Amino acid sequence: MQNNTLDELIAKVKSEAIDNAEKESQRIINEAKQKAAQLLNHAQTEKQQLLNAAKKESEALLNKGEIALKQAARDVHITVKNDLLKLFKSVLEAEVKGTFTIELYTKVILQITKSIGNNLAITLPASIENQMVEAIRKKVAESNNSIKIIESEQLLSGLSVAKTNEGWSYDITAEEVAALLSQHLSKKWVAILNS
Repeated sequence: MQNNTLDELIAKVKSEAIDNAEKESQRIINEAKQKAAQLLNHAQTEKQQLLNAAKKESEALLNKGEIALKQAARDVHITVKNDLLKLFKSVLEAEVKGTFTIELYTKVILQITKSIGNNLAITLPASIENQMVEAIRKKVAESNNSIKIIESEQLLSGLSVAKTNEGWSYDITAEEVAALLSQHLSKKWVAILNS
């Protein structure tokens, strides 16, 4: 019987050890499952936060890009408009300079003397050919007005009129004429430059 009791005791201890081991292993498995679920939930939450932050950052970057693109487009528009105005002005100046002939100079000078009177000093650019200046002097002298014709290195185009006894002067240059003409552009040109 003792042998039987010892076997029973060993079987009982074995059985309890196995039960305890199974219970412990089940507890460890349950804890591991619980911890895994917590880690998974934490990872999901963190993933969502990262996605939201990345979305906000990409939207902010996209907005900045759109603003920068709009600003660049405005800058290009203004630059092109200004370049067109400069080009138009230079073409207009070149065209006006080309129209300053002996006949035009003479007509302008004679018209000025009719409007303003005598005691005038007319300054012409030194770049005008001497024979052109002499032709202008000759035609002006025929009008019996006291007009002094002077050549100047500082005047690049057109002419300058000075009333010597009153102390004033006025420039009639290609640049001045072009500036006046460009202020009176047709509505079509204004629309093209503004669009």
